[in-house]
Parts: sequence; C-alpha cells; structure tokens
Amino acid sequence: MKKISRIGITIVLFALILHMLTPNASSDAKHKEELRGLWVATVLNIDYPSKPTTEPEIQKAEAVRILEHAADMGLNAVFLQVRPASDAIYKSRYFPWSKYLTGSQGQAPKDDFDPLKFWVEEAHKRGIELHAWINPYRGTKKTAAEPNHDFASLHASNPAKVNPNWMVKHTDGNLYYDPGLPEVRQLVIDGVLEIIENYDVDGIHFDDYFYPGKDFNDKATYEKYGKGFANINDWRRENVNLLIRDLSKAIKAASKDVRFGISPVGIWANNNTNPLGSDTRGMQAYYDQFADSRKWVKEGWLDYIAPQIYWNIGFAVADYSKLLSWWSDTVHGTGVDLYIGQAAYRAGNSDPQSPWHGVSEIKKQLELNLKNSEVKGSIFFSYNSFDKNPALSKEIQGFYKQQNEVNINIPISVSRPADNMKTSLNQFYFNGVSDPNKPLYLNGQLVENRSPRGYFGILMPIEEGENLFTFSQANSVVTRIIYREPASAAGKKMSTAEIPIASVFPQDQEYRMPGEKITLSCQAPAGSKVTVSIGGKSYTMKASGLTASGEDILADTFTYVYTVPDHSGTPRVVDLGVPEYKMDYNGLVKTSKAPAKIGIIMKNAPFYAEVIEETIDTYATPVSSNGAAYEIYKGMTDYVTGMTGNYARISSGQWVNKKGINIYTTRSQLQATIKKAEYNIGEKWETLQLELSSPVPAFSSFDGNVVKLEISNAAKGVLPVLPPDSVFASVSILQNAQNVQYIFALKNDHSIEGYFVEKTPDGLVLNTKKPIAAADGNEPLSGIVIMLDPGHGGSDSGALGPLGLDNSEKTINLNTALKLQAELEHLGATVLMTRTTDMNVSLEARLAASRKARPDMFISIHANSMADNVDISKVDGFSVFYREKFAQLPAEIVSKHVIDNLGRNSKGIHNKNFYVTRGTWTPSILIESGFVPNPNEFEWLIDENEQTGLAKNIADAVVKYFEMPKITGK
Repeated sequence: MKKISRIGITIVLFALILHMLTPNASSDAKHKEELRGLWVATVLNIDYPSKPTTEPEIQKAEAVRILEHAADMGLNAVFLQVRPASDAIYKSRYFPWSKYLTGSQGQAPKDDFDPLKFWVEEAHKRGIELHAWINPYRGTKKTAAEPNHDFASLHASNPAKVNPNWMVKHTDGNLYYDPGLPEVRQLVIDGVLEIIENYDVDGIHFDDYFYPGKDFNDKATYEKYGKGFANINDWRRENVNLLIRDLSKAIKAASKDVRFGISPVGIWANNNTNPLGSDTRGMQAYYDQFADSRKWVKEGWLDYIAPQIYWNIGFAVADYSKLLSWWSDTVHGTGVDLYIGQAAYRAGNSDPQSPWHGVSEIKKQLELNLKNSEVKGSIFFSYNSFDKNPALSKEIQGFYKQQNEVNINIPISVSRPADNMKTSLNQFYFNGVSDPNKPLYLNGQLVENRSPRGYFGILMPIEEGENLFTFSQANSVVTRIIYREPASAAGKKMSTAEIPIASVFPQDQEYRMPGEKITLSCQAPAGSKVTVSIGGKSYTMKASGLTASGEDILADTFTYVYTVPDHSGTPRVVDLGVPEYKMDYNGLVKTSKAPAKIGIIMKNAPFYAEVIEETIDTYATPVSSNGAAYEIYKGMTDYVTGMTGNYARISSGQWVNKKGINIYTTRSQLQATIKKAEYNIGEKWETLQLELSSPVPAFSSFDGNVVKLEISNAAKGVLPVLPPDSVFASVSILQNAQNVQYIFALKNDHSIEGYFVEKTPDGLVLNTKKPIAAADGNEPLSGIVIMLDPGHGGSDSGALGPLGLDNSEKTINLNTALKLQAELEHLGATVLMTRTTDMNVSLEARLAASRKARPDMFISIHANSMADNVDISKVDGFSVFYREKFAQLPAEIVSKHVIDNLGRNSKGIHNKNFYVTRGTWTPSILIESGFVPNPNEFEWLIDENEQTGLAKNIADAVVKYFEMPKITGK
C-alpha cells in the first residue's frame, strides 16, 4: 500500500468540496505530513530479531511488538534494515538469507515465511510507512571473535563469494564491495529494483556506510578506471555519485511512489577544510568516506536527506544547532526534504553532568527542529533505545501528542488585511494562519510558504479595480476583496477657475534673514499666467508644466523662488506685507491674498525665543520626522532668526517648535558673559561648571574622540584647569563672533559612556560619564542600573503578525523585556522598566524616564515589520540601532553575541536617530528582534524557550560589554 492510496479518500472528498475553489489541486501538491521515523537494525541483531531464529511466529511477534511500540509513540515510518551486509531478510534472487535472521547465512525461515512482506503489511495496517534500509557496499560485519576477511562464512550463492575479485579486504577485518567497479554498482541497482518489484515498500534508504576509510585498497581499480581524474579521492567520490545518480533514475523509472533517501554522517565537511562546510571539527563524509552528500541534494537525486546529527546542542566539536542550520541552508530551494537523524541511543546517560543525562536533550532538539521551516521530520536510532528506556518512549509519545493537539482543526484566519480594503498599491502581502496538516490554497494555487505551525505570508499582485482572494483549506474558506484605485490623472479637477486660498503661501507668519530664499507658491488653472506681488514688486511665477486637457479645469502648481532683500540701519524686524497672487486664465483675472505675512529679521534684531517647557527638542530642519538634534531647557533664551509653519529658528541654526517657546521683542541685545569655569571629578561623572551672565542655549556633541560644548551668543570663554586624572587629555576654546566652543579631547585609549548639558540658576553644567566596570563574582552587574523599554503598548499594538492583535509586537516586546529583566537581575543589575503591563507610554515619556533616571544603559526592545507591498516572508533577522558614538560598542557586542550564539540572520547595526535612543547620558540602543509578519520569524518570536534564550544572550552581551577593559583615568 503506497502513500497515495492511504490518503486517496481524503483527496477525493477534498476535491468534491472545493472543486471550484481549487481547480489546480492535485495529490502531488499536497502538504506533506511530518515524518516521525524509527530505524530498526538487523545487523548484529541490534533490534530485530532479538536473536536469530527460523520460527516465523517468533519473527512475527517481535515485528508486531516493534510496530505497536512505534505507533504508541506517534511514529509514522519505520526504516527496516533489509540488507545488513551482502545478505537479505527477504526472498531474493541476488542475495542469500541473512545469518542475523535465521542464524546461518542462506538458511530460510520455516514455512516459506517472508519477513519483509509481513513487515510491510503490518506497518500499513497501522498507518506506518515501511522503508527498506540497505547497506550497499558492506560484505561482512564481523564481531571481535570472528576471523578477518572471512570468505568461508559466506553462503555459496553470495555474490561476494561468487565474485571475490569484487571485494576489498579492509583494515577493519571486513570485506567490502569495491565502489569503483561498474559490476558492483549494477548489483546494488538490481537488488533495489527487486525490492520495489516484489514489495509494497514506501522507500529505499541508505545509511552512512560508503567507503570505510581513506586507506581502502582499491589502487588496481583506480589504475583501470581512474583515467581523467586528478587524484584517487575525486575518483572515489565520483564512484559513489554515479551509484546515487543512476539508482535515483532507476527508482523513479520503476515507481514514482517510492521515495529514495540517504542518512549520511552529520558533517559533510568542516569549514576549516572546505569553505562551504559547517562550523564543526569532526569526521567529514566528503573527505573520510568520499560521500558528497551536499552534491546529492543540490543535484536533486534524492527525495530526502536525513543527516545523522548525533551531537548535543552546544557541543564544541559539532554543535547540533549549527549543523541543523547548515543542513537547512543546504536543502533550501532544492525540493529535497530534510529529516534529522536523532541519537536516541545516547539518551539516558547515567552521568548527571552529561548533556545526554535523562531525556531532555532529545526534547530540546525536537523543539529546535520545529522552529526550522526546512525540517520535515526526524528518524530515531534505534528501536532498542526506546525498548530499554521507557522514559524516552514516554517523552517522545508526549511530544508528538502535544504537536497533534496543537495542529488539530485550525481554521483559516487572515490578519493582513483584516478586512476588505482599498489601496493604490500594485501588490499586497497577505498574512494569516492555517492548519499545518492540510494543504492551503489561494485562488486555487497551493500556498507553499508556510511555517511548521501553519502561519503563512504571501505577496500577491493587485490589478486595478476589484481583486477577489479566496483562501481555502478543507471546509474552511476566507475571502478578501482588495480594490485598487485607478492611477489619478495628472492634476486635480477644479470646479471653478480660481486661486484657492488654502493653496497660497504662507499660511502662517514667515520670517527669514536677508539673502535667504523662500519659495512662494499657489495653485491655479493649468494654462494660466500667474504673478505674485510682495514688497512693492511683482514677479512672474513658473508652472509645473501640466497641460490643460479638454474642457476640464485642472489645478496646476505655480512657484517663484523669492530672495529676501537686504535692509540697512538699526537691527530690527521688517514687515514685507502679505503676498498677493494674480492669475489670468483665458482672460479671466482673479487675485488671492495669503493669510499671513512675510517679514525680514535683520542680524542681531532684538527678536527672542525663551524656552517655556522643561525640555524641548531642536531640529536641523523645520520638520520633526528626521529626529531631534539636541535638547535645550526651560529659561534658555536666544535670538530668533527665522520662522516657518510651526517652527522658529534660533541663532545656532536649530529649529524649535513654537509651542515650547515664548517669542518676544525687546530693545536690549543678548550676549552672555562666561564669568567662571570650574572642572570637577566625581564618582561617576566629570563636570564642567560655567557661570553665565545670561541663560543662553548650549549644545553638546561627541564624535568618539572629542566632546564639544557650543554656547550661543557668548563672549570670550574662560579656560578651566583639567585635573590629571580626568579622562580628557586637553581642553581648548574656539571663539567666533557670536559663539564659544569648548573642545575636550580624550586621552588615548580612554572612553566615556555619556554626556549631557543641564541648566543651573547661574549658568550651565556639562556632564561627562566615566566608564562603568562590571563587578567580580556571580553578580557582575551589581551596582549597575539598566533601563528596559518594551516598545509600543496599550492602544499602540506595533507590528501585526499572522495572528493579528493576538501576539502583536507590543506583546512580544513586553514578554522579551520581562525575561531580560529577570536575567539581568539574576546577574545583579538594578533594572528599571518603562512599562511592565499592556499600557500606553508615549515616546516623550520613555525618553523622560531615561533622562530622569540616568541609567548606566538603556535598551529599547522592538520587533520589526515592512510595508504592505513587500514580501516579508523573505525578510528576516536581528538588528541593533544606536545614535551616539559611545553606544556603538554595546550595539556591536549585543548584535554579534545574539547572531553567533542563536544563529540569527544579521540585519546589521545601524546609526539612526530614533526618539528613544537620543539620550546622550547613557549608551542607548534599540533592538529589532525579528520580523513579526514573517511566518517563521513569528514562530520564533512567540516561542517561550527561544525568547528566554534571546534574553539570556542579550544579558550575557551586556555583561561582556561592562567587563571590557576601559581606562577611566584613575
């Protein structure tokens, strides 16, 4: 009974129900069930039979016992070793009966009993696949008590005895078929085809036995057949490749329902030997066995590959997790399924210090497999390990039972878009969840990019007009209608020919200094002649180039770049009046005046801005979208040199929002005198205290080597005396007409971990923070304060994933932050949180909390997303952001630690001016842990164990940062 027959009824019913919805559905495109396999070894009677016997009833009873045990554990495939050496446990015209079956090679079981036929029938009765496991080259498998190279032990019909020149006597005392002989390859192929012809097996399976070693004595064969090869090693690899390739073709020609797979040694090659290899240092199939398993995958010769990753997670020589990632990358995009060979035989180690003590290591590995979308199942070696370890059987049974419960009856849910919608996009990313054990279709096409738990993400084209998208799975159907609006015609239609008052500039008072340029603008009908009058002069405006079409009146934009004129005399503010716009449209003349004036601010005009809020941000341009540059504080006062929209410009060139200042005029000139400069060193901070005659703004910055303090509208500075134990080597003053700049140069190999300016009643203070060092012992973060900032919260859900509002970014961030809090506190840190529940916290409040606490590190935790027209299923990875130069090092350490230890894809380290990373008083970083709408990333982000691992690695990285030697000057 082949697999197709076992699911035939389901497919027929599915086709009847969804014929109209799934016109292209077929059995070939079905979602594959997870393989849960068990190796049953017959060589040396490891598993079956427990001892040789000719009695069919004993052989039957043991077979049934093994299959019942497998079924009880939730397994669905058995890999039965049918050719342990040059022999068989089935009736063959090529190979004699195995001595492991009946006790004597060539002796058949009684009553013409055929064990393989019985195994196949009994397995299929229980819904279990039966794969025939073959050792292609092994002629004998001796015990220590048996003689070397024992041809005498072979039955007269054994092809190894009939053709002794096909055999090589190896140093381990066994006989092996010579892979370099064409006759040997044909024998293997003929033997496989015999099985397929006579037995209803589900697959043909090879294990990891190819060439037994580098010292294989095949020199004569190489001399005969090795022409054209540079060396014997390449020739040996090609011999195995020829067998795999030709056998693959033969199997597919004989039956498309029989799968062909191999379980090679877990390490193809080490990367210190081959750059394509894994980060391991163990035995290499490519070099030691001449088995190029990677090539077999890339060439598509196999249906599946099942590498034997028989090492624990974290094992230095061969880390399970690293090999899992390497094999996942290897099979990706090839169509070859990846199953993992699991070392069940290692579980239950009696040493409590061993990673294999108990059964937890196997469970951890299976959980890790679940998180890798390429892993399609596991095969356990071998039955005897479960028979002797009831705890392991119970663990596997419970694990698969839980997986079955998780995957039962999951209806389709589409979270993105959450409802029907309109858009101007030409493609859209759909996100949602489905039953992972059933095929999912979108408009009749199989959705292949799904995570192990059934989360999906797919980018679809959107045509103009109405687009219907139907998701279907068994009896569950969900539809979404997306209406794509037609591309808007150039120019908006006008109901009447005019200059709309809302289109003219300025809408708010506009001030600039002489020589600056202002773009005057308005809208008017296309084809009009438009002028603007300002300051007693008229100027012709330029159209954007829109051409009038038909009888429609289309709105065009007209502009003129106006240069603010010079003015002489006493510094003052000059009123140029209101710009007046005039149009002539086919003889129709209309005018429109701007609702606000334009003025000139002469240099040193007594026009001032005083900060009236505790803290306000300054910006390089009159918009906030690019992020703030500096902070200034309540009471600081400066000249206003420009004004546009909601922003005013002060003498430093920075723009501030007008709601945070009081603008006024006076007759007095503004200039501060620096009366006193004093430098002090405290426990954590070094301070420059300046006494000023006026509360002018000051701006500080740090480039990695130099701290600068720029004071606006200040007279000559006073040079402080630096103590010898300062982190700075020197301080100097740079003076220009209006500003004083203090320049502090760090000593070689010294660093700082923060700086900020604070206003005092009689001046200001520049604070610079000395590096903090980790403590000795088990609590290295003792005395260190860390603030964690879980992004979003409350009504702000952040990025949405396959489950929509369930497990949205705000929940993921808080979960990770709470885990990180526990890890950091365990290491001795004092941890402050911007939120510990699902609540709204504004960006301003988050930064204010950091400013007030002045922690030793600030970490904002987020997860990422992308725009609706991006295929987010192909975007994944971990990234870290920072603004200040001294925050770059912790960003790099956190990034490297997480990526190296967790195998995450790196999305880079970025210097960005995010709101919450503006704090100059502490190293402030923002973490993007993954992409929420990516199906596989989402599984990782909501997995408790994975997030615990992430928190632990971030905490370890924080410790590593504070443990790094940083000279402080003491």
